[in-house]
Amino acid sequence: MNAIRCPNCHSINQMSAAQCQQCQMPFGNLPTTAYVSVPVEQTYEAQVFGAAGFNPPPVGAIPPPDNEIGRKTFFWYRVYCGALAALYLLIIPFGIFLSSYAPETREYNSQETFIMGIIYAVLGAVFFVVFAVALFLPRKPYNWIVGIVMMALGMTSCCFLPFLVPLLIYWVKPETKAYFGRN
Repeated sequence: MNAIRCPNCHSINQMSAAQCQQCQMPFGNLPTTAYVSVPVEQTYEAQVFGAAGFNPPPVGAIPPPDNEIGRKTFFWYRVYCGALAALYLLIIPFGIFLSSYAPETREYNSQETFIMGIIYAVLGAVFFVVFAVALFLPRKPYNWIVGIVMMALGMTSCCFLPFLVPLLIYWVKPETKAYFGRN
C-alpha cells in the first residue's frame, strides 16, 4: 500500500496526507479499502498535480516513455514521408506539363494526354498534402495508426517495398507502440 484513494472523489493521495487534496475530505477514519497500491507514475501525478490544487492530467497528457527503437523507427518513418512528399511534389509539374502541351503519342491522342496530365497534377497535389501533413504530425497514439495507413499507401508501389517491409516490422513492435503511447 503506497497511496490513499479518497472514498469521496476517488483521487489518489499520498499516504501521509491528512485530507484529500482535491475535495478536502479528512482522512480520520478511513476504511481499509481506501489504502491502495498504485504505480509510481500515478503517485507522482498525485504529488505534483494534486498538491497544487489541480485535477490530475488526462491520460494522454503525460508523454509516453522514450525508447531508442521507437525513436529510430519514427525517424525513418519521417524520412519515408518526406521522400514521398517530394516525389508527389515532382509529379505536379509533370502533370501540368502534360496538360499544357498535350503531345500526341502512338498510344494516346492529345485529348487523352490532356486528361492524364490533369489527373497527375491533381493526384500529385492531394498525395503531397497527405504525406506532408503526416511528416509533421506529433508523437501521439493516433499517429501510429496514421503511420500504418501511410505505409499501406506506399506499398502500392513495388519500388518502396524493400524499405517499407523492415519499417513496418519495426512499426508494429511493442517498443514502437509504447513510444507512441499505444498499449
